[in-house]
Formats: sequence, structure tokens, C-alpha cells
Amino acid sequence: MRATQRACLVENFEILPTQQGAVKRCIWNYHLVVEFWNSPFDLLAEASGVEKSLRLAIEEPHNRNEIRSISYQFQPFGVSAQVNTGQAHIYIHTWPERGYSAIDIIADSRDKAYQILEKLQEALLPEKICVAEVTRGLAQSEWGET
Repeated sequence: MRATQRACLVENFEILPTQQGAVKRCIWNYHLVVEFWNSPFDLLAEASGVEKSLRLAIEEPHNRNEIRSISYQFQPFGVSAQVNTGQAHIYIHTWPERGYSAIDIIADSRDKAYQILEKLQEALLPEKICVAEVTRGLAQSEWGET
């Protein structure tokens, strides 16, 4: 995928507890834990700009009216923001003086999570990114005697 071309690290975490070797997995969503490094200061410093980037990353033609967002402007600069729809959520904390962002992307499909990542990468222009992918959901043993 184009979004991870500059990734310094991509890890997949999938923890499956087993009971007598039989496991069923019910995947609810995909969670990308992302770090952006060396983004331009101006793109990370102001809440209105960061929130706009998040909204564009999560926006699709059918969900424009469903997007909810909130942000907090730190002084003198830096942002914490959240944008979500029913199918996806983005959380970000920025340290513009370091060009750094810590981002959580949670989406109902792996493809959607990486599409959001790609759009954020285009908006915030990091020089490198680190991604940890976590599959969220339940792992249950098959019903029956144990």
C-alpha cells in the first residue's frame, strides 16, 4: 500500500487465546497505532488545521453529515483531536515543535483503516511513519465440553 512506503516499522499484533486448540475469531475492527515523524510545524500546530485534515481523511460522500469532531488547542501550540463516524475513528496528539504525531485509527475494515492512513499521510506530510496493526475482536473456543 502507498501509505506505508515510508514506514520505519510495521508490526501485526494478533493475540489468540486457545482452548484445546479450537478458536473462533470474531473481528470487530482494525486498529492502527501510528507515529508520524518530521511533519511540517504549521500542519500540526493549530487545532482547526489538524481537525480539517482528520475530517478529510475520514470523509466519504455518504457520511459527510455523520462526522463528529472535537479538538483541544494547547498553548502555545499542539493539538489533541478526535474525529469519528459510525464506521471509523481517528485520535491524534501532536507535538509540532518536534514534527511528531501519535495517531490511532480504528475502522471496520483493514482496507478502510489503511485508506485513512494514506489520506492522513498526504495531509500531514510526515517524512517517516511507524505503524502497529492490531486486530480487535473476540476469540472464543467452540461451544461444547472442555
